[in-house]
Amino acid sequence: MSAINAEKVWKVFTVVLGVVIVPLAGWVWNTNVAMAQLSNDLGDVETNLATMENKVEEAEINSRAIISIEKDIEYMKGTLTRIEGLVTD
Repeated sequence: MSAINAEKVWKVFTVVLGVVIVPLAGWVWNTNVAMAQLSNDLGDVETNLATMENKVEEAEINSRAIISIEKDIEYMKGTLTRIEGLVTD
């Protein structure tokens, strides 16, 4: 009689472990997959951020160059206006 009870207890114990452990293992697996995806996304974001920072720096350099060119054009317009005034007088 004791062997039958021990066998039933073992079967119940095994079923309970199966009901608890298998879903828990699935949850852990899904959590690991989600964390890996987040890590990959974070790496991509860091790369994109570095690229965007470089583009912003380039844009600042280009805007300074454009401002310098505009000043040069204004200076040339002033000079041409003075030359035109000297020639026409």
